[in-house]
Amino acid sequence: MMKTWITAAALSRLAMASAGLSPSPFLLARNGSSGSTTGSRGILPCDALEAAGLGDRLLFPTDPDYEPQVETWYAANNRLRPYCFVLPQTAEEVSTTLTTLVNVNDGAGDWHIAVKSGGHGVFGTSSVANGVTIDLSHMNGSTYDPETNLAKIQPGGRWKNVYANLETQGVTATGGRDGDVGVGGFLLGGGNSFFTGRMGFGCDSVVNYEVVLANGTIINVSNTTNADLWHALKGGSSNFGIVTRFDMEALPTRELAYDIRFMSANYSDIVVDAVVDYTNQNQSLADNHLITYYAHDPSMTPQDYIACINVNTQGDFNAKTAFDKVKVLPAFYNNTVSQNMAQAAEGSQLPSNVDGTSQVLLFRNDLEILRACVKLHQELVETLNRSIDPKMFNTMMFFQPIPSYIGQIGKQRGPNVLGLDAIDANAILFIAGASVNPEAGDGAFAITQAATFEMKAKLQALMKPIDGDLGFLYLNYADPSQDPLGSYGAANIQTIRDVAAKYDPTGVFQYRIPGGFKISRTKCDRRSPCASCVTLNVACRSTRRAPEKRQRVVLSSRYDEAVEDVSRQLGDVKEMLHTLMLNRDASPRSVETAPTTATSSPPETHGAAAATRNTPPPAIIDEQVPSLSGVRDGFNGDSSFQSHLEATLAASELIGADALDTPPTTLSPQTFAELLHGGDTGPAAGAGPHHGVSAAPAPAAARAADSDLAYGKLPLPPLDATLKLLRLAKAERQRFFVDLPFFDEDEVVDKCRGVYFATEPVSIWTWIVVNVALHYLYFGAGTDSCRRMGTTRDRMRVHCAVLKANAEAAMQSLRLCSEPSTESCRALALLGTFYVKEGHITIAWRLFSSAARACLDLGFHRLPNEMRGKEVNMQREVFWYIYLWEKGLAITCGRTPIIHHYDVITAHPSLVSDRVDLPETTNVSSTYGAYQDYAILAGEIQRTLFSASARHASQEERVAHVRRFAAKIMMIQESVRSESPNWSSIFDAATALIHIKMYSLLTLVYRILPPSSPQAHPLQCSDECIEAARQTLSVLLTTGEKMLKMDPAGWSTLLNVVLSLVPFVSFVVLAGNAIATSSTADLALLSSILAIMAPIAADTPNIRKYYEACERFGRVASLIVSNSNQSSVDHKEYQEPDSSGALPLNTNGPAVGSSMANDADEIHMDFAFPMAQQDWDSAMTGFESELGNWDSRALTSTIEPYIANTGW
Repeated sequence: MMKTWITAAALSRLAMASAGLSPSPFLLARNGSSGSTTGSRGILPCDALEAAGLGDRLLFPTDPDYEPQVETWYAANNRLRPYCFVLPQTAEEVSTTLTTLVNVNDGAGDWHIAVKSGGHGVFGTSSVANGVTIDLSHMNGSTYDPETNLAKIQPGGRWKNVYANLETQGVTATGGRDGDVGVGGFLLGGGNSFFTGRMGFGCDSVVNYEVVLANGTIINVSNTTNADLWHALKGGSSNFGIVTRFDMEALPTRELAYDIRFMSANYSDIVVDAVVDYTNQNQSLADNHLITYYAHDPSMTPQDYIACINVNTQGDFNAKTAFDKVKVLPAFYNNTVSQNMAQAAEGSQLPSNVDGTSQVLLFRNDLEILRACVKLHQELVETLNRSIDPKMFNTMMFFQPIPSYIGQIGKQRGPNVLGLDAIDANAILFIAGASVNPEAGDGAFAITQAATFEMKAKLQALMKPIDGDLGFLYLNYADPSQDPLGSYGAANIQTIRDVAAKYDPTGVFQYRIPGGFKISRTKCDRRSPCASCVTLNVACRSTRRAPEKRQRVVLSSRYDEAVEDVSRQLGDVKEMLHTLMLNRDASPRSVETAPTTATSSPPETHGAAAATRNTPPPAIIDEQVPSLSGVRDGFNGDSSFQSHLEATLAASELIGADALDTPPTTLSPQTFAELLHGGDTGPAAGAGPHHGVSAAPAPAAARAADSDLAYGKLPLPPLDATLKLLRLAKAERQRFFVDLPFFDEDEVVDKCRGVYFATEPVSIWTWIVVNVALHYLYFGAGTDSCRRMGTTRDRMRVHCAVLKANAEAAMQSLRLCSEPSTESCRALALLGTFYVKEGHITIAWRLFSSAARACLDLGFHRLPNEMRGKEVNMQREVFWYIYLWEKGLAITCGRTPIIHHYDVITAHPSLVSDRVDLPETTNVSSTYGAYQDYAILAGEIQRTLFSASARHASQEERVAHVRRFAAKIMMIQESVRSESPNWSSIFDAATALIHIKMYSLLTLVYRILPPSSPQAHPLQCSDECIEAARQTLSVLLTTGEKMLKMDPAGWSTLLNVVLSLVPFVSFVVLAGNAIATSSTADLALLSSILAIMAPIAADTPNIRKYYEACERFGRVASLIVSNSNQSSVDHKEYQEPDSSGALPLNTNGPAVGSSMANDADEIHMDFAFPMAQQDWDSAMTGFESELGNWDSRALTSTIEPYIANTGW
């Protein structure tokens, strides 16, 4: 992300605040502090830090300060959520933190470490999702020693605060210009400041570093002590250790002559001419500093504009420079002021919370190159305008003069390792950047990345004939796809390598702390042919060579005219095609928006045949699925989690999140009823049978972008990384091919080859398969595999983000494709699986239901058993895979499935018949068979117990169905065996998943049974249902605890699958039982479930929705159980709990020994009150402060309809 600045930040748009996750009272420390609780969290590295005495320095996802800490990162796409933050306050604590983390489990584990000072770096530099972040923001002090004239600055400070502290002591430093930039990253990457022309880069003013090495040693580094490390730290970034203090040469404080002006882009020729002259000024004007940028920012002005910022560090407003050419131009905004560094930095902060991308270059100071840049920036804005809402993105293109003498200053005062001393030409530091509002979606960001990259590539191509590209890449502005360390020159690269090997021999800062630009990933110095080019005997395309003498051969006197004529004609054709596509898209939309009814007749001038003939074919995917942010859950049927929650959760509406911590209030019955009706349990609140289920239409610009999307321009992971990954997939069995058996390794390799080396247009289906398949192959590569491929898990996650954005972009354009085919079914199934695992269940349902319709159109449900062959077997596999997901999502969402089992004759495929490499064929077959049996049974359960017609069945019929389904479920579970010694661990997750699904399905089925006791609490279910719920949550807890330690990202994926395939009613059932019986054991199990969900709750919308709903219900249960245990009321009507606090179970009927069961007929019932008064009073215990003067009986008519179980 560009670490630059703009004084007119007050005119910029307000950043969107990132949504926070409310901490759960279940998981907070008992003493109420925001720090961690003592004892194990089940997260190995965080537990080790706590054991090392750093508990007070830790922040967990359940702590109130966790989300605010996440939001301190500048870019929205860099706000990753680690297992925990550790915030040391001294170098010694940094040492303890580092050695503890490095030595956890002897260095083993699929997790990483990130180090953050200010959080302004590019994606993945200072943040990590699967690991621990060492946040240095509490080490933010800055002091001045007048005896040595050194400013001692800690890395976690931000420059606006550093300057303010030093100003009070009469000095300043050569630091950052954007006040929000952190100290550490700025100085380790070089550091371009107002004083660069006189003092060199910021790193050139560092006299001494205090560094914590990987082994925990704290050393001082200067030109006399550890001089080689002192040299390498000046631009070598985070390759050696953690710097805990920078001792910088201080400068006397001063007033800056500061001039900023905004003007129309119409004055571009004059401005670029001034920039060229300014860059060519001699060193006598080195106290002057100029930044020029071109911008698209609709929040400031509808038109693109130019901004120039000129600073004289001696406070001289009369200095004669080339900037005088700009001063005479009309400006729509100008501010000329005298201010100190602290004031300048405070007013120079870029808006945060955007998804940003940038490309950096250093080129010769050439007027034609600058003019070409201006034209390319205009093309960039036009390209993005066609694809993204203009109000949702900003662009900036910067020109910063780098005269040749700056490199010599660095050599004299250091030297540093930047390598600018080898460049003898005056140069322009160029940054092209764009930022997107996160609400625009990942697809918009992918388009922005591709367009910015294309702009840089075009510029490089234009500069190549004149050798304009000087090869240097400034690290602090570089994109992750660039290699700034490789641009420093061969000697400096070798220096960094040697110093890193000396001070970090085990490679901790290369592989355990992989964020940022690492010397281990630098393969070519771009100044001389690398070993690969020499070995292959090919011309090096990266090395700068002397320009070749070029001659133009004129073929004909009219050659230029002919070329222009052809270009004009091609432009006309392109325009016609673009218009045709827009008209085609506009036609169906105009029909949609017209006020028509189902019985409307066609115009009289057209017959029925003509109307049919002129109607475009229906799209496979609904057009209203282009943006995830606008998707609503829609209707939720009787079997859905939402339906069960609404029937049970109403009691918790009496206690809101805020009411627990506020003084008692009095609620009138009217207000209370409004609270019940207006309760919001998640993003789907308000959706129901009386609400529309379609998402809001996407903006016209976004829809038009779909048809213009060019897959060839979207970025892909590097070819060499993908080749290594595919070789690994061929050598070792990958989880992707187990989960999706209708793809094999050779086919995926062929499809990747077709995309990376495309010789013909790539279909959208191939594009989906390649991107999603590679996403999961990159995602599934373990630490050992990454090490063998010479990369890291964090680097693989960066590639995953690119592929994810590509998949999102592809989904947005699915409306253009309407012809069902085997290829489309497979791609839709794969994309649906992708969105399940990403936690977008509504999108997944639409994709799988569309795939199901395509299967029916293709006749995959009626494939004769006698048909054989590879193609037919694949069709069977595809059909049953789609069948499984469609049935599971249907029962979870409460929707009507597309495929009906009574119409299916296609036999179960022999999924493992040709897979001799899989272990224990029988066991694998039983696992796959269990999934298919589950799908058939889930469809039957939904039809028999939860469909509209099922409501007319008698209770006796429904109970009979329940007993039959329960027997089938238990039979399926017994068929899954994993005890074989040949059983592969790759199937462990699949086996755990089938057990969780079956127990969840059993809970859902038993929910139909009436309570075991006639006088049971209204929130209590049958004993069988309660036991099934306990089994579900117990298996889920065991699986979650294990995976959370080994692979949190995998746990997030598995939980998304669980929540997509079965309604998560087990939590509701057990919470109701805890309330009814005051069971502390059940409450503890519920708390444990929330604990394993909390670390990943913010990862996906599906998990977050369920977590928030369960956490809210858990609060109610916790409150009622707590109050009940403290109450002196002894309700003898209920069964006596056992030692665990749970009810004794009896699967054959009412609990044995229950006085209620024996004397039910003798108990007097007040039929005007639908539940026993003492039961009601028990349920209402603890609510007195909320009820005010209204007693429980007076509120019966208001509350009772919401908490009664409609199935009883």
